[in-house]
Amino acid sequence: MKSYQRMTLPEIKDLNRDKTIFLMAISPLEVHGPHLPVGTDLFIAEALLTKYGEELAQEYPGYFLLQLPPLYTGANPVPAQGSIPIRARVLEKLVYDIGQGLAEQGFHYLFLADNHGGPGHQLALEAAARKLWKKYHFYLINPFGLVFRYMVQHDRAFLAMTGLEPGVCGDDPDSHAGTNETSLMLYLNQQLQQRGEAGFDFNYQQLESSVLPERTGIARLISGLARVLNKTGARILAADLLHLANTLAWVGDSAMKPYLGAPGRASAEAGRAMFEARISVAMSLFKKALAGERVEIRPMLWSVRFLRWFG
Repeated sequence: MKSYQRMTLPEIKDLNRDKTIFLMAISPLEVHGPHLPVGTDLFIAEALLTKYGEELAQEYPGYFLLQLPPLYTGANPVPAQGSIPIRARVLEKLVYDIGQGLAEQGFHYLFLADNHGGPGHQLALEAAARKLWKKYHFYLINPFGLVFRYMVQHDRAFLAMTGLEPGVCGDDPDSHAGTNETSLMLYLNQQLQQRGEAGFDFNYQQLESSVLPERTGIARLISGLARVLNKTGARILAADLLHLANTLAWVGDSAMKPYLGAPGRASAEAGRAMFEARISVAMSLFKKALAGERVEIRPMLWSVRFLRWFG
């Protein structure tokens, strides 16, 4: 997989526009508890990107793969000292502009590797994707928008692929630097060490679990509305609002820890299972795009996507 920034103009002009796939890792610099580095999301995203490239090269040997520089950029990181937030509306415009720059050169595909579940982040990426499709029929695909919904809503098929259970699968009680993300980093650390590269020193086993706090204030009101909507059959909106209520309860808690879940339960084996399941989901989306099918992802909170303009 070649780096776009190393190419010359004649090389770019010679690219087959219909057979070139761009790939890019994107996630913010964000505090991940006291035990994981602030680049955790990007480290995971870059490992996914490498695997995307390997899988695509094997499945589509006639295509040329080009890697764009990673973007340490994302909306709604955990509000703790050390995180660097980017407004969702800025992120949306930035990613749209990148896609537009490729589309206006005649290219058709930009596949993202992402590991950040911030509400505005997910919404901004999908909003940019839909605008690019509408104007250029350009494929901007972020598989994590679908994967994160599978995790939060306990999609049966996805959990069966991972072998993981609710509470340790990256859902609301385990949504940040808990069992799931710590497991992913342990798995990536294992890979680094097998290659003889320097890894990370994680002090995670003695950390106490961090649990979702009781919903109060606006979070309690939103969760109450979610229950009412669920009873009326508006289950999609209800699920979105319950996720929003849980997120607000956590980040609004005065005693908030900069992680949510149980890091001490993490294992490299669980990380490998999640990593492989995510590759499977991503490849199914990429195959649809390369077959000419429309790919439209519905991330969490899409039913209230106007909220991204307030962050």
